[in-house]
Amino acid sequence: MNKIVLTFFSFLCLINVSIAQSNQIKSILDPDDDPYEKKNYFMVGFNYLSDNVYLGRKDSVPLPFYSPYIGYHWQSGIFTKATASYASDKGNNHFDLLTLEAGYEHNFTKNINGGVNLNRYFYNKNSHSIRSNAVGDASINGQFTNDYIEPTLTFDFNFNKKSTDYVTEIALDHSFSLKNGTINIIPTFTMFLGTQNYYDEYFVSRLTKADKRTKVKKVVADAQKFTPLDYEINTKITYRVKKWLFTVTPTYALPVSPAIITLPKRTVQEKLTNSFFLEIDICYR
Repeated sequence: MNKIVLTFFSFLCLINVSIAQSNQIKSILDPDDDPYEKKNYFMVGFNYLSDNVYLGRKDSVPLPFYSPYIGYHWQSGIFTKATASYASDKGNNHFDLLTLEAGYEHNFTKNINGGVNLNRYFYNKNSHSIRSNAVGDASINGQFTNDYIEPTLTFDFNFNKKSTDYVTEIALDHSFSLKNGTINIIPTFTMFLGTQNYYDEYFVSRLTKADKRTKVKKVVADAQKFTPLDYEINTKITYRVKKWLFTVTPTYALPVSPAIITLPKRTVQEKLTNSFFLEIDICYR
């Protein structure tokens, strides 16, 4: 916990430096303004994720995702998107996930914006992703925008093959821009709280696939308990040039609340390790 407090304090110091710098920059555009926000446009792009980490949890080996996607955005704020994700598991490249997404984003007032998002997942039956038993999710979010620290609150409803998870995200960020708004830098601190039924299904699935004779119905104790799960610090950097949008997001995740896992022959406490992963996105619209 001391490491988390120290990390959060360092993050706040970074925010203060960012605010001081951004106050000296005279930008034509607000950092959150997107010239495409009120337009109809078709999008095509490619996303790279260095490791498939979810709520601080991950598979025993890194699972990078390479994901081409297509989509369409209406000026009303409605959008749709289809993503095909290819995984590199121990050097074995294979199709791992198809995601169909739809959502709505809207600025309700000068300082309040929000939206809803729906996802349908189609995982490869041999996927090693810790969310491979997820079939879809729905989320609703709201943000209060201002010149200092912007809070965002998100509620996620995650639907697994045999259960439902509830996750709440509380984020604090500050945006500042360079070169007349073409470059935006957004450092963010996020706390995740939720249930872990998805994690229980993941372990049960892995055990039964390894040995068909195994009769396991539950592995993670108190998986339905709502508890803090993860703290994440990231910095999203975007660069717009004509119709291209380039995004880089390095993230450092600090998982908490280790689970008690009951295996066929022993019961252990989950060994949590911090993770650093990188997301790179290139989009033409």
